[in-house]
Amino acid sequence: MPKFASGCPGQDIGYLKDFNTHVIPCPKCGHEIEFFSDERKVKCKKCHASVFRIDPEVIEYRDGELIFSGSSKNCLGWCGHCLDHGDYKEIKEHKARIEKKNKDFRQLIGSIDKKDKEVIDFFIEAFKKSINGKKLIDEKIFNMLQEEKPKLFSKARNYYINFIKQL
Repeated sequence: MPKFASGCPGQDIGYLKDFNTHVIPCPKCGHEIEFFSDERKVKCKKCHASVFRIDPEVIEYRDGELIFSGSSKNCLGWCGHCLDHGDYKEIKEHKARIEKKNKDFRQLIGSIDKKDKEVIDFFIEAFKKSINGKKLIDEKIFNMLQEEKPKLFSKARNYYINFIKQL
């Protein structure tokens, strides 16, 4: 790992290029957590869990196939002096959960009739919103769909239930 004479350049706002924030649900309690672009770890204000921001991957569906594009690189990948061993362990566990979710999501999409493009599009958007949560697809997303588009909800729910039964 590189060493810096004056400390981590990420801690100097002169190096901070992006003041945007990112909001994700806490994977433990669901409370919204806000990260600034330079933050990788934040404590949830509700349950006090340490939460690491891992950007959702870009997900595309082309020619009947899911394509996951890696998220942007960050300083943790090449330096990480700001984290302790426990933090790395938590990040590794979180990444493993996301990799499993990606695998399960590929199987879910593979179980859907390719003609049901609207269902596939729904699941892709729902998965992006659920990537940091415990479940493959957050139940709240299904609840909103049920209110907004009952027919699509019925189709999507049936695919999801059949998929869950196969696990």
